[in-house]
Amino acid sequence: MSAPASRLKCLSTGSAAFDRILGGGVPERSVSVIAGEPGTGKTILALQMLFHHARQGRRCLYLTTLSEPALKLVSYMQQFSFFDERLIADGKVVFSDLGSVVRSKGMEAAFSAITSRVESEEPAVVVIDSFKALRDLLDDPAAMRTFVYDLAVHTSTWGAVCLLVGEYGAAEVASLSEFAIADGIIRLSNRREELRAVREVEILKLRGGDFVTGANFFEIGGDGMVLFPRVRGPGHEIAEPEIPDERVHTGAPGLDAMLGGGLPRASATVVLGGTGTGKTLLGLQFLLAGAKAQEPGILFTLEETANQLRHLARSFGWDLRPLEERGLLTIQYFSPVELSTDRFLDQAREEVGRVGARRVVVDSLTSMAIGVSSERRFKELVYAIVKHFRIAGVTSWMNMEVTDLLGSAQLSGHGVSFATDNVIQLKYVEVGGSLERGISVLKARGVRHATDVRRLVISASLIDAESAFAGLRGVLTGLPVLIDRGGV
Repeated sequence: MSAPASRLKCLSTGSAAFDRILGGGVPERSVSVIAGEPGTGKTILALQMLFHHARQGRRCLYLTTLSEPALKLVSYMQQFSFFDERLIADGKVVFSDLGSVVRSKGMEAAFSAITSRVESEEPAVVVIDSFKALRDLLDDPAAMRTFVYDLAVHTSTWGAVCLLVGEYGAAEVASLSEFAIADGIIRLSNRREELRAVREVEILKLRGGDFVTGANFFEIGGDGMVLFPRVRGPGHEIAEPEIPDERVHTGAPGLDAMLGGGLPRASATVVLGGTGTGKTLLGLQFLLAGAKAQEPGILFTLEETANQLRHLARSFGWDLRPLEERGLLTIQYFSPVELSTDRFLDQAREEVGRVGARRVVVDSLTSMAIGVSSERRFKELVYAIVKHFRIAGVTSWMNMEVTDLLGSAQLSGHGVSFATDNVIQLKYVEVGGSLERGISVLKARGVRHATDVRRLVISASLIDAESAFAGLRGVLTGLPVLIDRGGV
C-alpha cells in the first residue's frame, strides 16, 4: 500500500476562513493571480496577507507598476487596522515602484528589476500590482507568455509566494496566458442583488490544493477583507457526536407532557403560527428553562431588538438582565434588511462556541427569508443551521410565521419542516364567537407525542398547553363546531 501524498506547505492569507476555503492557504513557491474588476478588493486582500506575514517577522515585497503609485497606495491603506507603518519603517514590508523602469526600458529591464529586488530582499511574499498594466503596455502575447513563465520558474527558485494582481474580466480569465501558467486563480467580484451590492470570491484554480469550489462571500470594513464561507452543511469529515437519550424541558409543563417528557436533546424544532399566537413567548420561556438548568442559551432575533424583548419579558415578570450578566442568556439582533445568510450562519456558529450554548432560539425564519435571494437558498440555510447546531450539541428552536388566521390547512411555511425533527403548530380557534389559542404537535421524530389540539393559555408568568378542546369537532380548521351528541 502506497504512503499518502504529503500536503503542500502553505502560507496563510491572514484569514482563517479564507485559508479553509483554499484548503490550508496559498501554496509556497506558487504563482497566483488575484483577478477582478476595479473596486472588488484585490489590493486590500494582497496587502492584508503581506502585513500578516510581516507581523510574524517575514519580509514582504510589494511592486507597483503603472496603475497606482506606491505613496498614494500607502496613504489609502492607512484607514485599515491591518496597516502598520512601523513594519514599513523596519523594512518588513517593502514598496517599490516599477512604473518608471517599465516605461523607459521595457519588459526585459522590468523583469531584471524584479529579479534583482527579490534576490536582495528575500521576501516570503511578492505582489505585483497591477500585472494587467504590464500586459497592456507590452501588447505582445508571445512575449507576455514568456515573461509569466520565467516569473513562475524564478518564483520556485526564490521559495516565495507570488501574487499577480490585475483588473481582469471573466473573458480574459478564460483566454490570457497568465491564467494558464499560474498555479492559482482567485477571482473577486461585485454583483447587484436588488439594491444591495454583494461581494464574492471564488477559487477557480489551485494546483495541488483541496479548495472549496463555488462562490463565497466577503465584506470590506475597517479590518479589511472579512470572509464568510458559503452556507454548507458539515462535511463528511465531521462526525455527529453521540446524542444522549435525554429530554430537554421546554419550560411549559403541558407542552412537555404532549411531547412525552420534553424535546429530545440536540433536536431541531420549528414552531409555526400566525401573528400573536405566542411563538416569541414560548421561545423565551424555553431559554429561561435552560438558564434555570444552568444551560446557556442564545436568542437570535430578527424582529424585536434586545431592549424590546427585555421589555416584553418584564411584562411577564421575567428579568433577563441578571441572566445575561451571568452568561446564561445572550440576545443578538440581526436586521433582516441587510442580512447576509452566510455571515449569519458564520457568526451564529461562532457565538454558540463562544458562550458554550446548549439552547438556541431563532426568531424568526420568516424575517430571515427576507434577506435570502431564493427559496432554495433559504432551505439550504435552515438545513445548515440544523446540522451545525446538532453537531455542537445544541437544542434549537426556530419560529416561523404562517399567514392564514383561521380555516387553514397549511402545516409548514417554505417547506422547511423536512430539515427539523419536531414541528409544533400554534393557531387561533374560534370558540363561541371569541378567539382562543391552540397548540398541537404535528411531528416529533422518535417520540410518542399527543396528536390532539389543546388550549394554549398565556397567564401572568407562564404560557402553556392546558386542556383539550372538549365537545368540539374540526378544531384543526380553526372553525370548530359543537358535537351533536343527541344524534350519536
